Amino acid sequence: MERQHHPYLAAVFMLLATVFFCLADVLGKWLTATYPVVQVTWMRSAVGICVLLFAAAATSNLGQLKTRRPAWHAGRSIVSSTMVLGIFYGLKHIPLAEFVSLTFSVPFFVALFSPWLLKEKVAKQSWFAITLGFIGVLFVLRPTPDHFHIAHLTTLAMSFLISLMLISARYLSTTETGWSLNFYLPVAGIIMFSYPTLVYWTDPTAVDWTLFVMLGISQTAALGCYIEALRLARPAVMAPLDYLRMIWTIIAGYTIWQELPDPYTWAGIIIIVTSGIYIVRHSYVSRTEHL
Repeated sequence: MERQHHPYLAAVFMLLATVFFCLADVLGKWLTATYPVVQVTWMRSAVGICVLLFAAAATSNLGQLKTRRPAWHAGRSIVSSTMVLGIFYGLKHIPLAEFVSLTFSVPFFVALFSPWLLKEKVAKQSWFAITLGFIGVLFVLRPTPDHFHIAHLTTLAMSFLISLMLISARYLSTTETGWSLNFYLPVAGIIMFSYPTLVYWTDPTAVDWTLFVMLGISQTAALGCYIEALRLARPAVMAPLDYLRMIWTIIAGYTIWQELPDPYTWAGIIIIVTSGIYIVRHSYVSRTEHL
């Protein structure tokens, strides 16, 4: 991916990404309240691949979909489909702010496993931030009978899978295009969930058909804006803006479902966000110092 330096334009793309991610989460939570999780997962995968195919054709980038590593894409697609299913399960069962705050644990998993999977060094100070971040996660999880739901644990597991997707994308970026890395992700979901979707199919209303399409478009647009932001500016500069997603999420959760984080969740969110920003910024500085 060719890197440029246009921080203001990158900030616009990152802000758009936070809005689209929030919209996708809201639509996912709304739709899973009425439709089976597996159907929402299948619909998101089907719409997503159509959107990517249309975008590649419209921008004359169909050739970018070619790949030298089909086996890697098959594995990533299976992981991605499992991840999306778990994401919608989490959205269905836990408050929106808690769901998003748990997904912000992704930088901790990336930093934790990069030394083994990518042979990249993690600064000693970052290990403290990783530990502190997981303490923040425990604040949000709170395994008490009146709060904990298995969806909390599922969402945390999905954050781990997201980190594997990011690490594998970084590994494959030397031979694969951004188009190919994203295009093949929904394929396994379409295949794996076709039969259960048919079994548990619930006919959408005309309005909900529109919402399903918006879900696929918003998630695809969010990822596209996110990647473009990181192409135009340093990750250490852009990553803190991603946490604005939490603000949109809390506003949406309160407006639609009257959800507000309790004091423990607020504490967890603050710890997770602070630790995540430190890890991203410090790891970037450490890498540049050794160039």
